[in-house]
Amino acid sequence: MGNISEFPEDLLLMILSFVPTKDIVATSLVSKSWRCLWTKVSRLTYEAPYFSDKYTGFARFLKESLLSHQPHALETLYINKRRCSLRIDIRPWIRTDVLCNLRELEVDSGVGYIRLPSFLFTCKKLVVLKLKGRIVVKLPSTVCLPSLKTLHLLHLTLLKTESIHKILSNCPLLYDLRLEHDVMSNLHIAMPSLQRLTIVTGSIFGPSSNKLDRYFSHLEKISTPSLKYLNIQAWVSSVYVSVRLKSPSNFEDTSIYSRIVQLELSIRSSVFEELLIYLLKSSMNLLVLKISNKLTLRNRWNWKPPSSVPTCLLSTLQTLEWRGYTGTCAEKEVLSYLLKHALCLKTAKIITESCGLFKKMKKDLLSMPRGSTTCRIVLKQ
Repeated sequence: MGNISEFPEDLLLMILSFVPTKDIVATSLVSKSWRCLWTKVSRLTYEAPYFSDKYTGFARFLKESLLSHQPHALETLYINKRRCSLRIDIRPWIRTDVLCNLRELEVDSGVGYIRLPSFLFTCKKLVVLKLKGRIVVKLPSTVCLPSLKTLHLLHLTLLKTESIHKILSNCPLLYDLRLEHDVMSNLHIAMPSLQRLTIVTGSIFGPSSNKLDRYFSHLEKISTPSLKYLNIQAWVSSVYVSVRLKSPSNFEDTSIYSRIVQLELSIRSSVFEELLIYLLKSSMNLLVLKISNKLTLRNRWNWKPPSSVPTCLLSTLQTLEWRGYTGTCAEKEVLSYLLKHALCLKTAKIITESCGLFKKMKKDLLSMPRGSTTCRIVLKQ
């Protein structure tokens, strides 16, 4: 095998782009020919150490490596300050020509502050922008992000709603947006290209039906005619409600609920029953239902079926998938109800991690009455 130094420079740079920046810089010691190679790498990633005695060294390394990087080379920049409490201002360390080809930027301020240069919001080639935490930035008089497709803005306590509105108003190709509900509820804006929206809530248990109505009503005030995927997620846990929407028609009800064709719901015992029933009743055109166990439904959790069978079970639901199924009495009650009343169901896929109870689960599942004569039950481990 030949010496790695004999590889073409483009190949070496591609390999180095997958290596942490601190290790990339260390390659400058390999040989004279490698001394400046790292300054041409297209991707730089910085993660602050967990120990406070190393914070100053991290800030110094961040400064020196950014100042040394060659113009036009950088395409991806990732900075995560984690627990680093230092206030870091990277404005003097980043030149405009270094970022002229920037395509991805992700910054997490951690517990401290980080100040960004205003010209970041005029990067014409920027496609992905993710900002989280105490980000300090003064927007330029004109924001111009003509290529931006993914924008995630979370916990930006120092960025006013007016500034977020200004950013969103100047992203004509925006496809994927992630925002906190408090921010979204104050927006009145048209986003014609938006297809994926994630609303992050402050509740640790996820949204209740009342809150879900509120989120959807706020969303309907924003013009998002191309929206296909909508996620409601609790920021401190893995609780979520995720829906896929069909395109609105001029000749039918265009409310969010009527457009839901796929629903994914994570289990949290305090809200799961209420949310599942509410969403089944509201989503009259539902085709696919996916349930994911984040918290096992214990036997003390009582399933109370709705007084009338939801329309989607009688006429539209075709696919049911349950991940993390454990076979408790509560889970069996829910599953049995769905199988019995879903008259158009074609496939029910049940995925379990309980290896020891697999045979018993299979027997229980096959004995459950099915409203659809063509329904196929698949049990997987």
